[in-house]
Amino acid sequence: MTEQNLEALTREYQRQIAVAECKNVMGRSMYYGVAWLYRKLLGLWSQREDCQLSLPWGSYTGRKGVERCYLQDFGDRNDPGRLEKLKGIMMLYTIDTPIIEVAADGQSAKGVWISSGCDTWRENDEHPKGYWRWGKYLVDFLLEDGCWKIWHMTFYPFFLTSYDQSWTQAPAYDYAFFKTSCDRPRDTPVYHYGKDVVYPDDQPSIPTPYECM
Repeated sequence: MTEQNLEALTREYQRQIAVAECKNVMGRSMYYGVAWLYRKLLGLWSQREDCQLSLPWGSYTGRKGVERCYLQDFGDRNDPGRLEKLKGIMMLYTIDTPIIEVAADGQSAKGVWISSGCDTWRENDEHPKGYWRWGKYLVDFLLEDGCWKIWHMTFYPFFLTSYDQSWTQAPAYDYAFFKTSCDRPRDTPVYHYGKDVVYPDDQPSIPTPYECM
């Protein structure tokens, strides 16, 4: 085997490891979110100050913004009194159809997923209500101190509808069930189903091979 072939084989091996690690990071984020383990979920993120988390109702900027989203808006199950507030509430999401591209320099990666799931929420002391939730994730990853971390994450909503209601009758999914502290509330409309609406072809863009971030 020539030195050139060995280098190519090594790069491909490292690329395959990166793809597997990025999938695991996203999988862990879903598991932690379901269990309301938001401190552990925060540990999956980069320490960089240019992190970005964009959700249907708005964006959270920087590492501090991500921390505020997870620990203030959502809240960790281990916070004092939090378990009492979580009674009857459930979020269960899956992710599939991954497409991941690792940069040629091996220091970053881009991935997209389709996500489906269900929510169970209650307002005040009312009986909990069930909802279906679908959307897509676009995520940028960085190799940081030898570990793959989330750098940017955007969730593109399909719909959020009560379990007994057709998604064709649901309102636009641009809200949260709780008070939020995002840095920049959404200023553009989300995709919303309508009989005369065509789904956009760039939400999110499928990653293509690239040199570096």
